Amino acid sequence: MKCVVFFALVAMSLVVAIPVEDVAGASSRGCRYIMGRCAEVCPVGTHAYTTGCNFLMPEATCKKPTPVLDTRGMICDYSSCYCDEPTVRDEKTGQCVALDKCS
Repeated sequence: MKCVVFFALVAMSLVVAIPVEDVAGASSRGCRYIMGRCAEVCPVGTHAYTTGCNFLMPEATCKKPTPVLDTRGMICDYSSCYCDEPTVRDEKTGQCVALDKCS
């Protein structure tokens, strides 16, 4: 019985999460999620990235413009807003820039 109640609560929490389409402008870029809810709409020039429950593909940065899949361990429920190609994340400014504009 406890398992059924737990399952019902988990299922309800998934249904209550804000659909991406309900957040202004999020349908095309996505969201960064915390506890199943859209915590931040990805800014223009970025898109949502999530591992689901898998290995992490790091974001392309000025120092590592061609990231390699991190296979040290699987990560579940990680989400972030990654820079749209062909831009990369400038670690000094936190902005998405063309590779030749890195600081």
